[in-house]
Amino acid sequence: MLKPKFKGLFIDISEFSILAARTSSLNPPMVVEEIAELPLQGASNDSESVRSFFEQLVDFKGNSFFVAHCGVYPEGRFVRYYEAESTSKVKDPKFLSNIVQTEFNIDVDANHVAILDARNGDDIDLAKVTTKRLVFCGGPKTKFQAEQGKLLNFGIYPERLELSTMTTIGGVSDYAKYMGVTGPILSFELTSESANIAIINKGEVDVARPVPFGLDSIYPLLQRELGLKDEASAKKLFFSNTFDFAEMGPKLLRRMTKELQAITGFYEVQTGQTIEHVFMSVLPKNLNWVAKTVSDTLGLEIVQVSIESWLEHLDIRLADGVEVLNLGSRWVGLFSLMSDFSGEGGKSGE
Repeated sequence: MLKPKFKGLFIDISEFSILAARTSSLNPPMVVEEIAELPLQGASNDSESVRSFFEQLVDFKGNSFFVAHCGVYPEGRFVRYYEAESTSKVKDPKFLSNIVQTEFNIDVDANHVAILDARNGDDIDLAKVTTKRLVFCGGPKTKFQAEQGKLLNFGIYPERLELSTMTTIGGVSDYAKYMGVTGPILSFELTSESANIAIINKGEVDVARPVPFGLDSIYPLLQRELGLKDEASAKKLFFSNTFDFAEMGPKLLRRMTKELQAITGFYEVQTGQTIEHVFMSVLPKNLNWVAKTVSDTLGLEIVQVSIESWLEHLDIRLADGVEVLNLGSRWVGLFSLMSDFSGEGGKSGE
């Protein structure tokens, strides 16, 4: 039995934490009535304890499920930019399917694949294609099913299940236009196994590609540097609040920053435009030093989102007592779920 939609519930669930917000409805105009976070990294959270977390936000009233809009980060997710030779090529479904398989080595049968207009995030309509600039995004069907099953075990029925990587890109695009940021922004999503990079310029996606390594690649180096007994100990220290990584950060992230420098350098030479801003999503607050290290190494300014004014721009207000001043960029994914950026920045739902 589903809980009637008298209230809205929005959830962004990553490997690091669950971010959630109760709202007055599921669509703007709305009021954010309460926000909450449940850290997951290093914690043992069974279905009952997570459901209890949600029960503090919404009233299930004996119902099995509460309807929500959810953003997830499934393993194997992908966001790829591609520019076709012509719009006529884009109108051919066989051509598009071939690109996914040959250019990106993605099995179209095993994966959910959405094709978006890189200029604004709209779904591509093959009957009236007006662009040759595309973004392919999605992930393994089994991984999306696993994320959905996880939510159902928590008592959450995902009326919308969105790829948070794209939802966040849509939010960053909209925020940049709202703030009048005219230059390109490097958007960097870093998780354990991989990283996704996008370059957003004037609300359009110019670059979207993966980095085939993530945080897991750091732990062996950290283990060696500090003489720790194993990688598990290194990972535990990495996520703790007991060690200052400011000095060691550049060395730990050298491989990643070199990759970012190569991508941004090629983009700047190709386009003649200079990237001046970087946005980092998802990482928990105790890893803020990662964004600082990346920004210092690349000489970029971190995008600091003024969440309250941006939400007002989206016709979303905050209830008395809801404080967003110090939330940080990792919350942009959650708040981006509350608005439809189609035609304005783009986001994709599954």
